[in-house]
Amino acid sequence: MTSPYTNQIDTIPQELKQARNFKEEQHVNNGKDADTASISSSSFDSFTSRSSGKSGRRRRFNAGYNLQDVDRYFALDCEMVGVGESGRRSSLARVCILNWHGEIILDLYVRQREEVTDYRTHWSGIKAEHLISKDVVDFDECRNRVADILRGNIIVGHALKNDLSALELTHPWYLMRDTAKYEPFMKVRFNDGVLWPRKLKDLAWEKLGLTIQPYGRSHCPLEDANTALSLYKEFQDHWEQAMDYKLKKTREIEEKKMLSDVLSKIDHLDSIFNSRMQRVDVSS
Repeated sequence: MTSPYTNQIDTIPQELKQARNFKEEQHVNNGKDADTASISSSSFDSFTSRSSGKSGRRRRFNAGYNLQDVDRYFALDCEMVGVGESGRRSSLARVCILNWHGEIILDLYVRQREEVTDYRTHWSGIKAEHLISKDVVDFDECRNRVADILRGNIIVGHALKNDLSALELTHPWYLMRDTAKYEPFMKVRFNDGVLWPRKLKDLAWEKLGLTIQPYGRSHCPLEDANTALSLYKEFQDHWEQAMDYKLKKTREIEEKKMLSDVLSKIDHLDSIFNSRMQRVDVSS
């Protein structure tokens, strides 16, 4: 008599066979010396792509940029005005983007979606006339133009989190070179060992011998973006070595997690297969 479970079981073996082969390979690797044991990338890629059903589903951290690939570097700086009660909330008012050579790629003033209650002119340099000129653009247009330039490229700037937040954009951490977050530029303020970002003005003077943001003059986003870019260029080799190390560690963590997920799925398939085989035995 043919078991009603036979057809169901026939759908499992191919994937289970692949899974078991992969698991046996890992078992063999576990018996090797620590220096030679490794995950077979070919079998791992093959199995995870089949089991996920989407070859592009696995996340890969790979900036893939040569230090000389200058067309993919852009310096970003934004200025904000205050909106809401006492101008406490920040609203994007100006965006500047420079290319590797310090040439202006974008310089936009942004039409405000709320009433401005503090222009912060002393710091931002923004005045009312800047935001009502014929050249001002809507926020969405500005955001889309910036996103088109930055997508897939490396951003250089100071405190980029604030700029991206104002733009309502996100960007991969490994494609950001933030002079406020680069550890060799940071300092310990207290006795707790915690690193804090430093002012761009101080870094410019200490590292480059440049004077920016002089007392009594508002900030210039073009100058600030170019200063951040100059700082990055000055320390690019060491900076990229640090990024390579972070990327390597991130890949190792991701691969361990994915391996754990794959082995868990293999155990699950084994459990299903054994359960159905037992039903076949009982019904035979």
